[in-house]
Amino acid sequence: MKRTPEGQERDSDADAEAEAEEADADDDRGEPDPDAADPPWRRPPAETLRDWLAGAPLPRPVHLVLGLVLPAVVLLVNAGRVLSFTIDDAYISYRYARNLARGLGLVYNAGERIEGYTNFLWTVILAGAIKIGLDPDVTAKVLGAGSALGALVMMYRLSDRLRPLAAAPCLATWLAATTVVFSGYAVFGLETAFFVFLLLAGTWLFLREIEPGSTRALPWSGLVFGLAGITRPEAPAFVGLLMLVLLFGRETFGTKNGLLHVLRAPGGFFGKQNLLRGAAFVLPVGAHLAFRRAYYGTFVPNTFSAKTGNWSAQLDGGSAYVRDYVFHAGPVLYLGIFAIAIGLVARRRDLLAVSAIALFVLGYVIAVGGDWMPFYRFMAPFEPFAFLLVCVSARVIVDRRSQAANVALAAFLTVAFSLRIGNMHVAQRQIVEKEERFWKMAAGGTTKWLLENGQPGEIAIGDIGYVGYATDYPILDLLGLVDPVISKLEGGYTRKLGPGFTDRLFDKRPPYVLIISSNIDCKHPSVPGSQVIYRDRRFLPAYEIAGRVPLDAGFAWCIYRRKSTPGTRAP
Repeated sequence: MKRTPEGQERDSDADAEAEAEEADADDDRGEPDPDAADPPWRRPPAETLRDWLAGAPLPRPVHLVLGLVLPAVVLLVNAGRVLSFTIDDAYISYRYARNLARGLGLVYNAGERIEGYTNFLWTVILAGAIKIGLDPDVTAKVLGAGSALGALVMMYRLSDRLRPLAAAPCLATWLAATTVVFSGYAVFGLETAFFVFLLLAGTWLFLREIEPGSTRALPWSGLVFGLAGITRPEAPAFVGLLMLVLLFGRETFGTKNGLLHVLRAPGGFFGKQNLLRGAAFVLPVGAHLAFRRAYYGTFVPNTFSAKTGNWSAQLDGGSAYVRDYVFHAGPVLYLGIFAIAIGLVARRRDLLAVSAIALFVLGYVIAVGGDWMPFYRFMAPFEPFAFLLVCVSARVIVDRRSQAANVALAAFLTVAFSLRIGNMHVAQRQIVEKEERFWKMAAGGTTKWLLENGQPGEIAIGDIGYVGYATDYPILDLLGLVDPVISKLEGGYTRKLGPGFTDRLFDKRPPYVLIISSNIDCKHPSVPGSQVIYRDRRFLPAYEIAGRVPLDAGFAWCIYRRKSTPGTRAP
């Protein structure tokens, strides 16, 4: 597509080869696409296996089956294997949602306006489900699985847009379907898959809106990213990176008729369309910020201060988290470096934007110190964008029709997928046999004891999820997520244990305190918070052991009761 001296686009129905030659002739606008002279996706589709082995593109229905339908089936099977497990933190959102549905407000403890969640839209959706009589856990799993399927559709479309599908099917969807990060956290009760779907849908819409000849006046990508922004707080970085990489400057990339083109973005970063996109994004995000300030009295959630406070430990923990994830994901990730190189050499801003997002997530995870949950939840937004880069790399190699390169790629992917599938099966077994068993014994056993042996009253506990949701008792959160005092203390997450920590406990004087012990005698606290409390000179004179919840390896969750609290006698 050429431009007239006046800067107006000249529409033409010329064939793909003529358009490619025109793009090649305009060298000052960037490197031409190397396949423009004879794009593999424009060749006649294969009619026989021999045609396909010779490099002919697969028919579109075959691409759909191999690149989307089958991976979707695999995804659902893998999600089904861990469907019974719900991560403990999901119950925090469930409790906020239930209180909202009851008319108590968006609070964890009745009467305490503290924002101890970071998934506003997800929590509000669950509140709506509870209001009409639906179970929040079932709703979260159904919505999560549906969002994961929607994310697969977006990945398939983005892969086709970044490089039109030809001889090789979409690989990104297969990579997503065979990772426990994507399939598992789709059904663990959290907003993870929903957030990833919104990010991918926003990215796909963004690329459609800036493609050559687009007549879309309203940039809906801004609104979709806005919804992502009230689902997770890191969403602004994603849309910001897309705007900067794709629109800042004189050129950007898009597609038309299956060909990649360089074009001058209308108005660029400060153009009317991008300003509308920014406004559409700011509208829900700004409204949520105004609500947060008016309702909770702050512009940031309480979880921010609770989970930060020790940058050195965060960087060390985050680096180890990313390193362990890369080992778990396997060598297939390294193939994506080739796509980054293509983006740099050919000045492909679309590939560079995807690369920037993937690298941003890595940096963000390192900065915040990773996450305590099993199997790399924080890497969920990284995976789709990294997998898209891997997919582009693999299909570029296949489309070159080098027999040696294709054999080497096939061998590499065979080994890589074997490792991935093995790691995924190990992870699935650990989730069901270890994680689920532990939480049923610990949180489930504690809940059962409180409901059967105690009287309703505040309990001081670190793992507030299931115990808080199932008992509906007031909670003193020893990790500070829903406590405005402990969250502000010095120290990093789970390490805010200075003098103010135990002072907060004894100021509140909860009827129950949970101590985690390495021995069933409940006199050997095993985690830092329990150690600090148990060793405080004020604790044993005021509290007595009331219940023991035995765990594997001789550990126990020990329920201490305030001696002045009426109730059943201590055993």
